[in-house]
Amino acid sequence: MQNLWPEFDNEQLLAESAGRAQKQPASQRRRPTEQVVLSTLREWLLHEYIVPYCRSLAATRIFRRCYWIDGLGGNHMLQQALLTSQELAKEHRSIVLHYIALESKSSKRKAANTGINITLPKESGFVRASWPEAAPSLLQAIDQSAAIFSLNPFASSAPFSFEDLYPLYQRTAPTELCLLISHKQVERRLLPFLHTPYGAAAFTSLLRSDRWKSLLTSSPELKSSIDGLTGAFFDAIQQQHFLTVQRIPLLMDTAPAVVEPIPYTLIFATRRQDSLFSMNDAVCAYHSLLHEQSLEGVLTEAWFAAQLRERLAEEMQQLYQRVLLLGHTQRQRRWPDLRQQVLLASFGKFTLHDYDQVIQKLLHSGEVRCEWRQKPVENSASEEQRLPGNEDILLWK
Repeated sequence: MQNLWPEFDNEQLLAESAGRAQKQPASQRRRPTEQVVLSTLREWLLHEYIVPYCRSLAATRIFRRCYWIDGLGGNHMLQQALLTSQELAKEHRSIVLHYIALESKSSKRKAANTGINITLPKESGFVRASWPEAAPSLLQAIDQSAAIFSLNPFASSAPFSFEDLYPLYQRTAPTELCLLISHKQVERRLLPFLHTPYGAAAFTSLLRSDRWKSLLTSSPELKSSIDGLTGAFFDAIQQQHFLTVQRIPLLMDTAPAVVEPIPYTLIFATRRQDSLFSMNDAVCAYHSLLHEQSLEGVLTEAWFAAQLRERLAEEMQQLYQRVLLLGHTQRQRRWPDLRQQVLLASFGKFTLHDYDQVIQKLLHSGEVRCEWRQKPVENSASEEQRLPGNEDILLWK
């Protein structure tokens, strides 16, 4: 996976640096522009989340295509999406990825009754409209296909309304939401909008609550208002009966051995377990790479790397103890249920493989037994790697 957060704060510097042979020192790194954030976010979503999720859809043998509706704005990634789709289509269990980039010519919302006609590209391509303008035609065109929606609800002067998102909340086909919140857009667009009567009414409708109004008066600090409004939007989505809604802060390495948040938040919502697992592992990969990159070129890199390994080993031991405690107290009989419970409580901290390693160690130590629906083959070399499934019963000591 590529460097998630390039080290330059505008595209001119990015172009000038292309020929430099030596990496800029970590201590001189600057926060990336919005265009850089959008580009790297798309890269990460495509390779670490969307590709594994598409493979899990293909494994069901039900879904032959998946749409990625990209309304984040800025630079698109049509060519990379086309190449990825071609690779997925060649696999044994094939699936076609259709990438649709939304490009609105105006930042102003057009009237809802203008009746924009949308022509959906046959494979991948562009739609010259914003999400509110394109949504009715797009949703009709993709019908019951699986779809991933990466959207920016506060990008324009008039943020999304409840009616813009409600069809996604109600969609019965696999529907994955990746909603990007730019804290700067909340400050410069949403906050002024909320101080108008129309804006206040619209935001109340979006959240189905007016409790957000206290956020504008309870704290004079801008950061608290931004965090509060983002949190209120997150809470509103949580009321829509998803399997999970996760608030994912975006990070970057800002100094030697230092990784910290940048002013962007990704809200992820899904009703599917395989999508949950794919995004969880994607976030783990994202964090792991950033920590590794933050150590590159550091004078005491080996020492920092050793400290990181020790911390990860300690966290794995804590995970082992947590699973053991929950197993003993809840007497959970199915590993997939227990794994999902712990994963939701620790989203993005451990991979699916980490959890499965823990149950294998617990079985090996005798802290738990498993009544296998199918008896293992005697003296099988793979017996220790076997994982309890939905029909296998765990018996805790």
